[in-house]
Amino acid sequence: MDKWIISKLNTLVKEVDEKLESYNITLAAQKIEDFTDELSNWYVRRNRERFWSQELNDEKIGAYCTLYKVLTTLIKVSAPFVPFMVEEIYQNLVVGLDSKAPESVHLCLWPEVDEKAIDKKLEEEMDLAYKIVKLGRSARNLSNIKNRQPLSKMLVSINNLPEYYSDIVKDELNVKKMEFGAEMSDYVNFEIKPNLPVLGKEYGKLIPKIKQEIEKRNQMDLANKVRNGGTEYIEIDDVQIGLNSENLLVMMQGKEDFSFSGEGEIGVVLDTHITPELKEEGYVREILSKVQNMRKDKGFEVLDNIHLYVSENKMLEEIIKRNENLIKHDTLTTEIIYDKERNTYTDTNINGEMLKIDVEVVKQFSIDRLEENIAILENRKDGSKINVDIKNLPSQIREGDIIKKINGKYILDTSKTINEQERIKNKMDNLWN
Repeated sequence: MDKWIISKLNTLVKEVDEKLESYNITLAAQKIEDFTDELSNWYVRRNRERFWSQELNDEKIGAYCTLYKVLTTLIKVSAPFVPFMVEEIYQNLVVGLDSKAPESVHLCLWPEVDEKAIDKKLEEEMDLAYKIVKLGRSARNLSNIKNRQPLSKMLVSINNLPEYYSDIVKDELNVKKMEFGAEMSDYVNFEIKPNLPVLGKEYGKLIPKIKQEIEKRNQMDLANKVRNGGTEYIEIDDVQIGLNSENLLVMMQGKEDFSFSGEGEIGVVLDTHITPELKEEGYVREILSKVQNMRKDKGFEVLDNIHLYVSENKMLEEIIKRNENLIKHDTLTTEIIYDKERNTYTDTNINGEMLKIDVEVVKQFSIDRLEENIAILENRKDGSKINVDIKNLPSQIREGDIIKKINGKYILDTSKTINEQERIKNKMDNLWN
C-alpha cells in the first residue's frame, strides 16, 4: 500500500504539472480531487490497523511517515487551487515541527517527480481492486445489507486478480470467497426495452419488430455493448437502425439470493444468502461497531483501555462469550461484565436485537515522582494525584512511566515506558535521515 500511494503521488505531481503547463486547470483540479479520494477512502482506510496499533512498531511508524510525506507533498500541489486551506495545514504539519522550513507553503518549490517510484502496473492493479470494491459496495446497498454483515462469496466477471489484491477486496467487502470469470447471465436478469419516447418518434410502426430483434440477441452482450457506449445495428424492412444507450433502456438485476452491480466490462455479484454462522459473525461486528462509537461519544482516547458492560439479551450475551477474545482485542477491553445493575446503560439495536451496553475507561496514571516508599501517581484524565505504596506497583518503574489500574491491580504499560519512547524516537530519526 505504501508503494502504491507513493507511486500515485508522483504520478499526480507529474500530471498536475503537465495540465497546468497547458492551462488545463479544470482537469488538474480533478486529478487532485481523485487522488484525495483515494488517499482518504482507500489508503488511510486500508491502513487503519497500522495507524491504530497499540505499539509504535515499525509498521505504525512506516505508515505515519508515508502519510506525512504524502500530505506535505499534496498541499504543495494543491496550493494554487486552495491557497488558504493548504496554508493552515502547512503551518500545522510543517512549520510547527521544522523551524528551518519556509515560512509559507507558497514559498516552497514545486515537488520533484521521482520517476523510479512510479509503478504503472501496481497502480492499474490497485485501481482495479478499488473499482471492484466500489461495485461490491453498490451491490450491498442495492440488497440493503450492511458491510458489517459477512457474506459467503462474491463473483466477478474479470478472469483474474493477483492474490494480494483479492485479499484486500475480500476484507474490504467482508466476503469469505472470491470467484473469477463468472458468467453474469447465470446470476443476473437482463431486461432491454426500446426507449419509446426516442425510438417511437422515428420508427413508431417498427417498434414491435425492434422488440423482437432485441429479444433474439444475447442480452448480456447487448447490455454490455450499450452500457460501454457502443452501438448495435439491426435491419428491419430494409431500414438500418442503430441501438445505443440513448434509445434503449437496460435494466440488470440480480436473481434471487444474488445482488448485482456493474460498470463497463466489470460485473460483480454478491451471494446474499446468510447462514446462521454468518449471522452470528454479523452480530459480533455490529457489537464492535456500537462499542467503538460509544468510546468516541464518551470522549475516550484512542488507546484507552475499557471495561465493557452488557445486559438483558441472553442470546447476544452467549454470542459475546463465544467471541470474547476478539471483542476484547478490537475494543481494547480488559474485562466484559455481564448483567450488572447500572443506571448508565444505553439501549442499543444490534441487527434488530436490543442489548444494554455501557463502557467505562480503565484508569491510567503516570509516575509523577518516586520517594522512599511512596510513588505519587498523576491521573492522566483529570490531573489529580494519589499516593501509592511502592510495594503495590510493578518493579523497576521509573518516573514518567505509565501505569494502568485493572481489576484493582497496577500494571505497567510497556508501550509507554521511557525506554520504549527513546527506542521509538531513534527509529523515527533513522527513517527521516
